[in-house]
Amino acid sequence: MLVVFVGAVLVGGSFSRRPEEDVQRVTREPFYVWSIYDGKLAARRVEVIMSHFSGPATIAELASEGRLVERGDLLVRFDETEVERELVKLKRDYALAKSELDSLQHAKLPMEIRDLELRMLESRASYESEKQYLDDSVQLMKEELVSAQEIEQQKLKVERALSGLKTLEMKMKLTQKYLHPSRLERGRASLLAAERALELARKQLENCVVRAPSAGMVVHRALHIGSEYRTARVGDRIYRNQPFMAIPDMTDLVVHCHVPEAELALVQKGKEVVIVPLAYPDLRLKGKVETVGSMAQGKPGHAGWQKYFRVVIAVQEPDPRLRSGMSVRARILSYSSPSAVVVPRSAVQWDEDTPYCFVREWRRSVKKPIRVGRANHRAYEVLEGLAEGDAVTHALEK
Repeated sequence: MLVVFVGAVLVGGSFSRRPEEDVQRVTREPFYVWSIYDGKLAARRVEVIMSHFSGPATIAELASEGRLVERGDLLVRFDETEVERELVKLKRDYALAKSELDSLQHAKLPMEIRDLELRMLESRASYESEKQYLDDSVQLMKEELVSAQEIEQQKLKVERALSGLKTLEMKMKLTQKYLHPSRLERGRASLLAAERALELARKQLENCVVRAPSAGMVVHRALHIGSEYRTARVGDRIYRNQPFMAIPDMTDLVVHCHVPEAELALVQKGKEVVIVPLAYPDLRLKGKVETVGSMAQGKPGHAGWQKYFRVVIAVQEPDPRLRSGMSVRARILSYSSPSAVVVPRSAVQWDEDTPYCFVREWRRSVKKPIRVGRANHRAYEVLEGLAEGDAVTHALEK
Protein backbone atom coordinates (compact mmCIF):
# COMPACT_ATOMS: atom_id res chain seq x y z
CA MET A 1 0.00 0.00 0.00
CA LEU A 2 2.77 2.35 0.86
CA VAL A 3 4.53 1.62 -2.35
CA VAL A 4 1.39 2.12 -4.33
CA PHE A 5 0.67 5.35 -2.53
CA VAL A 6 4.09 6.72 -3.19
CA GLY A 7 3.80 5.69 -6.79
CA ALA A 8 0.46 7.39 -6.97
CA VAL A 9 1.93 10.51 -5.52
CA LEU A 10 4.79 10.39 -7.95
CA VAL A 11 2.50 9.77 -10.87
CA GLY A 12 0.14 12.48 -9.71
CA GLY A 13 3.07 14.84 -9.45
CA SER A 14 4.07 14.06 -12.98
CA PHE A 15 0.57 14.88 -14.24
CA SER A 16 0.38 18.19 -12.40
CA ARG A 17 3.70 19.57 -13.67
CA ARG A 18 3.60 21.60 -16.83
CA PRO A 19 6.69 23.23 -18.39
CA GLU A 20 6.40 26.98 -18.13
CA GLU A 21 7.24 27.38 -21.76
CA ASP A 22 3.96 25.64 -22.67
CA VAL A 23 1.99 28.51 -21.14
CA GLN A 24 1.71 31.84 -22.97
CA ARG A 25 -0.06 35.02 -21.99
CA VAL A 26 -2.63 37.04 -23.87
CA THR A 27 -1.29 40.59 -23.90
CA ARG A 28 -2.44 44.07 -24.81
CA GLU A 29 0.07 45.90 -26.97
CA PRO A 30 0.48 47.88 -30.20
CA PHE A 31 -0.27 45.55 -33.08
CA TYR A 32 1.06 45.87 -36.62
CA VAL A 33 0.48 43.92 -39.81
CA TRP A 34 2.99 44.37 -42.63
CA SER A 35 2.49 43.30 -46.25
CA ILE A 36 5.74 42.51 -48.05
CA TYR A 37 6.35 43.08 -51.79
CA ASP A 38 9.36 43.03 -54.08
CA GLY A 39 10.10 46.24 -55.94
CA LYS A 40 12.62 48.32 -57.86
CA LEU A 41 14.27 51.53 -56.74
CA ALA A 42 14.16 54.40 -59.22
CA ALA A 43 14.81 58.13 -59.32
CA ARG A 44 11.67 60.18 -59.67
CA ARG A 45 13.42 62.51 -62.11
CA VAL A 46 15.83 61.13 -64.68
CA GLU A 47 17.52 63.41 -67.19
CA VAL A 48 18.05 61.43 -70.38
CA ILE A 49 21.17 62.56 -72.24
CA MET A 50 21.14 62.32 -76.03
CA SER A 51 22.93 63.94 -78.93
CA HIS A 52 21.39 67.07 -80.47
CA PHE A 53 24.15 67.15 -83.05
CA SER A 54 22.82 67.15 -86.63
CA GLY A 55 24.06 63.87 -88.03
CA PRO A 56 26.50 61.40 -86.46
CA ALA A 57 28.94 62.76 -83.90
CA THR A 58 32.17 61.14 -82.72
CA ILE A 59 32.79 61.07 -78.96
CA ALA A 60 36.06 62.74 -78.04
CA GLU A 61 35.60 62.94 -74.26
CA LEU A 62 33.18 61.09 -71.97
CA ALA A 63 32.35 61.24 -68.23
CA SER A 64 32.86 57.92 -66.48
CA GLU A 65 29.89 55.91 -65.23
CA GLY A 66 29.06 56.33 -61.55
CA ARG A 67 30.59 59.78 -61.37
CA LEU A 68 28.70 62.32 -59.26
CA VAL A 69 28.18 65.53 -61.22
CA GLU A 70 26.78 68.96 -60.50
CA ARG A 71 24.64 71.02 -62.84
CA GLY A 72 26.83 72.35 -65.68
CA ASP A 73 29.60 69.74 -65.38
CA LEU A 74 30.96 68.29 -68.64
CA LEU A 75 29.39 64.97 -69.63
CA VAL A 76 30.56 64.48 -73.21
CA ARG A 77 32.49 66.35 -75.89
CA PHE A 78 32.10 65.46 -79.56
CA ASP A 79 34.79 65.97 -82.20
CA GLU A 80 34.56 69.62 -83.36
CA THR A 81 36.93 69.52 -86.36
CA GLU A 82 34.35 69.32 -89.18
CA VAL A 83 32.08 71.85 -87.52
CA GLU A 84 34.86 74.40 -87.12
CA ARG A 85 35.85 73.96 -90.76
CA GLU A 86 32.25 74.47 -91.89
CA LEU A 87 31.94 77.47 -89.59
CA VAL A 88 34.84 79.25 -91.35
CA LYS A 89 33.17 78.75 -94.74
CA LEU A 90 29.79 79.98 -93.50
CA LYS A 91 31.33 83.07 -91.91
CA ARG A 92 32.80 83.92 -95.31
CA ASP A 93 29.43 83.35 -97.04
CA TYR A 94 27.72 85.56 -94.49
CA ALA A 95 30.26 88.36 -94.98
CA LEU A 96 29.82 88.18 -98.77
CA ALA A 97 26.02 88.23 -98.53
CA LYS A 98 26.11 91.20 -96.16
CA SER A 99 28.56 93.04 -98.40
CA GLU A 100 26.36 92.39 -101.46
CA LEU A 101 23.27 93.71 -99.68
CA ASP A 102 25.12 96.81 -98.46
CA SER A 103 26.39 97.38 -102.01
CA LEU A 104 22.86 97.12 -103.39
CA GLN A 105 21.33 99.41 -100.78
CA HIS A 106 24.00 102.10 -100.75
CA ALA A 107 25.63 101.98 -104.18
CA LYS A 108 24.17 99.97 -107.06
CA LEU A 109 20.50 100.79 -106.68
CA PRO A 110 20.96 104.51 -105.89
CA MET A 111 23.31 104.83 -108.88
CA GLU A 112 20.76 103.17 -111.18
CA ILE A 113 18.06 105.55 -109.96
CA ARG A 114 20.39 108.51 -110.47
CA ASP A 115 21.23 107.34 -114.00
CA LEU A 116 17.53 107.05 -114.85
CA GLU A 117 16.88 110.54 -113.44
CA LEU A 118 19.63 112.03 -115.64
CA ARG A 119 18.34 110.24 -118.71
CA MET A 120 14.84 111.50 -117.95
CA LEU A 121 16.13 115.07 -117.66
CA GLU A 122 17.89 114.76 -120.99
CA SER A 123 14.82 113.14 -122.58
CA ARG A 124 12.52 115.86 -121.20
CA ALA A 125 14.86 118.58 -122.46
CA SER A 126 15.00 116.94 -125.89
CA TYR A 127 11.20 116.66 -126.00
CA GLU A 128 10.69 120.28 -125.02
CA SER A 129 13.29 121.36 -127.57
CA GLU A 130 11.64 119.41 -130.37
CA LYS A 131 8.19 120.67 -129.35
CA GLN A 132 9.40 124.25 -129.34
CA TYR A 133 10.95 123.74 -132.72
CA LEU A 134 7.60 122.38 -133.98
CA ASP A 135 5.76 125.42 -132.64
CA ASP A 136 8.26 127.72 -134.37
CA SER A 137 7.99 125.75 -137.60
CA VAL A 138 4.20 126.10 -137.57
CA GLN A 139 4.62 129.91 -137.44
CA LEU A 140 7.14 129.81 -140.23
CA MET A 141 4.81 127.68 -142.33
CA LYS A 142 2.23 130.48 -142.13
CA GLU A 143 4.86 132.73 -143.69
CA GLU A 144 5.53 129.97 -146.24
CA LEU A 145 9.11 129.58 -145.02
CA VAL A 146 8.67 125.94 -144.00
CA SER A 147 6.92 123.26 -146.00
CA ALA A 148 4.14 121.01 -144.73
CA GLN A 149 6.44 117.98 -145.19
CA GLU A 150 8.97 119.52 -142.78
CA ILE A 151 6.16 120.08 -140.28
CA GLU A 152 5.16 116.40 -140.44
CA GLN A 153 8.76 115.30 -139.97
CA GLN A 154 9.06 117.56 -136.95
CA LYS A 155 5.85 116.12 -135.48
CA LEU A 156 7.35 112.63 -135.73
CA LYS A 157 10.44 113.81 -133.85
CA VAL A 158 8.26 115.28 -131.12
CA GLU A 159 6.31 112.02 -130.82
CA ARG A 160 9.52 110.00 -130.60
CA ALA A 161 10.93 112.34 -127.96
CA LEU A 162 7.68 112.11 -125.96
CA SER A 163 7.61 108.32 -126.30
CA GLY A 164 11.22 108.09 -125.10
CA LEU A 165 10.38 110.32 -122.13
CA LYS A 166 7.32 108.22 -121.17
CA THR A 167 9.36 105.04 -121.52
CA LEU A 168 11.97 106.37 -119.10
CA GLU A 169 9.25 107.53 -116.69
CA MET A 170 7.67 104.06 -116.83
CA LYS A 171 11.06 102.43 -116.32
CA MET A 172 11.68 104.68 -113.31
CA LYS A 173 8.29 103.78 -111.84
CA LEU A 174 8.67 100.02 -112.39
CA THR A 175 12.25 100.06 -111.16
CA GLN A 176 11.28 101.79 -107.91
CA LYS A 177 8.13 99.72 -107.38
CA TYR A 178 9.21 96.21 -108.45
CA LEU A 179 12.77 95.73 -109.70
CA HIS A 180 14.75 97.32 -106.88
CA PRO A 181 12.53 95.91 -104.06
CA SER A 182 12.88 92.47 -105.65
CA ARG A 183 16.65 92.70 -105.77
CA LEU A 184 16.74 93.99 -102.20
CA GLU A 185 14.50 91.13 -101.10
CA ARG A 186 16.78 88.61 -102.79
CA GLY A 187 19.78 90.24 -101.14
CA ARG A 188 18.09 90.17 -97.71
CA ALA A 189 17.01 86.56 -98.25
CA SER A 190 20.57 85.58 -99.15
CA LEU A 191 21.87 87.36 -96.07
CA LEU A 192 19.20 85.76 -93.88
CA ALA A 193 20.00 82.31 -95.26
CA ALA A 194 23.71 82.86 -94.66
CA GLU A 195 22.97 84.16 -91.16
CA ARG A 196 20.70 81.20 -90.40
CA ALA A 197 23.29 78.74 -91.69
CA LEU A 198 25.91 80.46 -89.52
CA GLU A 199 23.63 80.27 -86.47
CA LEU A 200 23.01 76.57 -87.09
CA ALA A 201 26.74 75.96 -87.38
CA ARG A 202 27.36 77.84 -84.14
CA LYS A 203 24.57 75.83 -82.51
CA GLN A 204 26.15 72.70 -83.92
CA LEU A 205 29.42 73.74 -82.30
CA GLU A 206 27.61 74.28 -78.99
CA ASN A 207 26.05 70.81 -79.35
CA CYS A 208 29.54 69.35 -79.45
CA VAL A 209 29.63 69.91 -75.69
CA VAL A 210 26.99 68.30 -73.47
CA ARG A 211 26.78 69.43 -69.86
CA ALA A 212 24.80 68.02 -66.94
CA PRO A 213 21.31 69.57 -66.82
CA SER A 214 21.08 68.75 -63.11
CA ALA A 215 23.07 67.22 -60.27
CA GLY A 216 23.14 63.44 -60.05
CA MET A 217 25.06 60.30 -60.90
CA VAL A 218 26.23 59.43 -64.41
CA VAL A 219 24.64 56.26 -65.77
CA HIS A 220 25.67 54.93 -69.19
CA ARG A 221 22.88 53.31 -71.22
CA ALA A 222 23.54 50.37 -73.50
CA LEU A 223 22.82 50.90 -77.20
CA HIS A 224 23.50 49.24 -80.52
CA ILE A 225 26.92 50.28 -81.81
CA GLY A 226 27.86 48.42 -84.95
CA SER A 227 27.27 44.74 -84.24
CA GLU A 228 27.57 45.20 -80.46
CA TYR A 229 25.11 46.12 -77.74
CA ARG A 230 27.08 48.02 -75.11
CA THR A 231 27.63 51.40 -73.53
CA ALA A 232 29.32 54.18 -75.49
CA ARG A 233 33.09 54.75 -75.43
CA VAL A 234 35.44 57.43 -76.73
CA GLY A 235 35.66 57.14 -80.52
CA ASP A 236 32.09 55.82 -80.97
CA ARG A 237 29.69 57.62 -83.28
CA ILE A 238 26.40 58.72 -81.72
CA TYR A 239 23.37 59.75 -83.79
CA ARG A 240 20.93 62.58 -83.20
CA ASN A 241 18.30 61.93 -80.49
CA GLN A 242 19.98 58.63 -79.56
CA PRO A 243 19.94 58.32 -75.73
CA PHE A 244 23.29 57.09 -74.45
CA MET A 245 23.43 58.42 -70.89
CA ALA A 246 21.14 59.31 -67.99
CA ILE A 247 21.45 61.46 -64.87
CA PRO A 248 19.04 60.18 -62.18
CA ASP A 249 18.35 62.53 -59.29
CA MET A 250 19.35 60.30 -56.37
CA THR A 251 18.00 62.78 -53.81
CA ASP A 252 14.41 62.03 -54.79
CA LEU A 253 13.80 58.28 -55.01
CA VAL A 254 10.71 56.11 -55.39
CA VAL A 255 10.02 52.38 -55.31
CA HIS A 256 7.86 50.72 -57.97
CA CYS A 257 6.16 47.47 -57.02
CA HIS A 258 3.13 45.42 -58.08
CA VAL A 259 0.44 44.37 -55.64
CA PRO A 260 -1.77 41.36 -56.46
CA GLU A 261 -5.40 42.18 -57.06
CA ALA A 262 -6.49 40.11 -54.01
CA GLU A 263 -4.29 42.23 -51.72
CA LEU A 264 -5.29 45.66 -53.01
CA ALA A 265 -7.25 46.44 -49.83
CA LEU A 266 -4.04 46.07 -47.80
CA VAL A 267 -2.30 48.91 -49.64
CA GLN A 268 -3.64 52.45 -49.42
CA LYS A 269 -2.23 55.86 -50.20
CA GLY A 270 -0.36 57.38 -47.27
CA LYS A 271 0.49 54.06 -45.58
CA GLU A 272 3.85 53.79 -43.82
CA VAL A 273 6.51 51.65 -45.55
CA VAL A 274 9.85 50.18 -44.49
CA ILE A 275 12.16 49.62 -47.46
CA VAL A 276 15.04 47.13 -47.34
CA PRO A 277 17.50 47.03 -50.29
CA LEU A 278 18.60 43.49 -51.08
CA ALA A 279 22.17 44.74 -51.48
CA TYR A 280 22.12 46.17 -47.93
CA PRO A 281 19.86 43.92 -45.82
CA ASP A 282 20.71 45.83 -42.63
CA LEU A 283 19.59 49.15 -44.10
CA ARG A 284 16.07 50.34 -43.25
CA LEU A 285 14.57 53.21 -45.22
CA LYS A 286 11.38 55.02 -44.35
CA GLY A 287 8.79 55.45 -47.05
CA LYS A 288 5.16 56.22 -47.72
CA VAL A 289 2.70 54.90 -50.32
CA GLU A 290 2.32 57.72 -52.82
CA THR A 291 0.04 56.35 -55.54
CA VAL A 292 -1.92 53.18 -56.18
CA GLY A 293 -2.71 52.30 -59.80
CA SER A 294 -6.29 52.74 -60.96
CA MET A 295 -6.32 49.80 -63.37
CA ALA A 296 -5.42 46.14 -62.90
CA GLN A 297 -2.79 44.94 -65.36
CA GLY A 298 -1.03 41.74 -66.26
CA LYS A 299 2.63 41.19 -65.42
CA PRO A 300 5.21 39.75 -67.81
CA GLY A 301 6.07 36.15 -66.97
CA HIS A 302 2.83 35.57 -65.07
CA ALA A 303 -0.47 33.94 -66.06
CA GLY A 304 -2.87 36.19 -67.93
CA TRP A 305 -5.58 35.84 -65.29
CA GLN A 306 -3.26 37.18 -62.60
CA LYS A 307 -3.77 40.91 -62.24
CA TYR A 308 -1.68 43.45 -60.37
CA PHE A 309 -1.88 47.10 -59.41
CA ARG A 310 1.17 49.30 -59.78
CA VAL A 311 2.16 51.04 -56.53
CA VAL A 312 4.61 53.94 -56.18
CA ILE A 313 6.31 54.44 -52.80
CA ALA A 314 8.17 57.66 -51.97
CA VAL A 315 11.51 57.15 -50.20
CA GLN A 316 11.65 59.72 -47.41
CA GLU A 317 15.30 59.35 -46.36
CA PRO A 318 17.60 58.45 -49.29
CA ASP A 319 20.98 56.89 -48.52
CA PRO A 320 24.18 57.67 -50.50
CA ARG A 321 24.72 53.93 -51.05
CA LEU A 322 21.54 53.58 -53.09
CA ARG A 323 21.60 53.14 -56.86
CA SER A 324 18.80 53.45 -59.38
CA GLY A 325 17.39 50.07 -60.41
CA MET A 326 18.24 48.29 -57.14
CA SER A 327 15.96 45.48 -56.00
CA VAL A 328 14.24 46.17 -52.69
CA ARG A 329 11.71 44.60 -50.38
CA ALA A 330 8.90 46.95 -49.36
CA ARG A 331 7.10 46.26 -46.07
CA ILE A 332 3.82 48.19 -46.20
CA LEU A 333 1.95 48.78 -42.95
CA SER A 334 -1.45 47.43 -43.95
CA TYR A 335 -3.00 47.49 -40.46
CA SER A 336 -2.16 48.92 -37.05
CA SER A 337 -3.83 49.17 -33.66
CA PRO A 338 -2.31 51.16 -30.80
CA SER A 339 -3.77 48.83 -28.15
CA ALA A 340 -4.90 45.38 -29.27
CA VAL A 341 -5.48 42.15 -27.41
CA VAL A 342 -3.13 39.68 -29.05
CA VAL A 343 -2.52 35.94 -28.73
CA PRO A 344 0.51 34.07 -30.13
CA ARG A 345 -0.18 32.25 -33.39
CA SER A 346 1.13 28.99 -31.92
CA ALA A 347 -1.65 29.03 -29.31
CA VAL A 348 -4.47 29.32 -31.86
CA GLN A 349 -5.96 26.14 -33.29
CA TRP A 350 -8.73 25.68 -35.80
CA ASP A 351 -11.84 23.58 -35.96
CA GLU A 352 -12.56 23.95 -39.66
CA ASP A 353 -13.20 27.73 -39.92
CA THR A 354 -13.58 28.33 -36.18
CA PRO A 355 -10.49 29.32 -34.17
CA TYR A 356 -10.13 28.27 -30.54
CA CYS A 357 -7.60 28.24 -27.72
CA PHE A 358 -6.93 26.18 -24.61
CA VAL A 359 -7.21 28.62 -21.73
CA ARG A 360 -5.66 27.58 -18.42
CA GLU A 361 -7.96 27.93 -15.41
CA TRP A 362 -6.46 26.81 -12.08
CA ARG A 363 -5.05 23.32 -12.60
CA ARG A 364 -6.78 22.55 -15.87
CA SER A 365 -7.28 24.05 -19.34
CA VAL A 366 -10.57 24.82 -21.07
CA LYS A 367 -11.23 24.90 -24.80
CA LYS A 368 -12.64 28.28 -25.76
CA PRO A 369 -13.79 29.39 -29.21
CA ILE A 370 -12.52 32.83 -30.11
CA ARG A 371 -12.93 35.41 -32.84
CA VAL A 372 -9.76 36.79 -34.38
CA GLY A 373 -9.03 39.73 -36.62
CA ARG A 374 -5.82 40.55 -38.43
CA ALA A 375 -2.69 38.45 -38.07
CA ASN A 376 1.02 39.02 -38.47
CA HIS A 377 3.92 36.59 -38.45
CA ARG A 378 3.76 36.01 -34.67
CA ALA A 379 0.26 36.76 -33.35
CA TYR A 380 -3.46 37.21 -33.96
CA GLU A 381 -5.55 40.17 -32.89
CA VAL A 382 -8.31 38.83 -30.59
CA LEU A 383 -11.75 40.37 -31.09
CA GLU A 384 -13.74 38.09 -28.77
CA GLY A 385 -13.17 35.14 -26.39
CA LEU A 386 -9.95 36.12 -24.64
CA ALA A 387 -8.89 38.87 -22.28
CA GLU A 388 -5.60 40.46 -21.40
CA GLY A 389 -3.66 38.25 -19.00
CA ASP A 390 -5.31 34.96 -19.96
CA ALA A 391 -2.91 32.01 -19.98
CA VAL A 392 -3.16 29.83 -23.08
CA THR A 393 -1.57 26.43 -23.66
CA HIS A 394 -0.93 24.22 -26.63
CA ALA A 395 -2.97 21.27 -25.42
CA LEU A 396 -5.94 20.43 -23.26
CA GLU A 397 -5.03 19.95 -19.59
CA LYS A 398 -7.15 17.94 -17.16
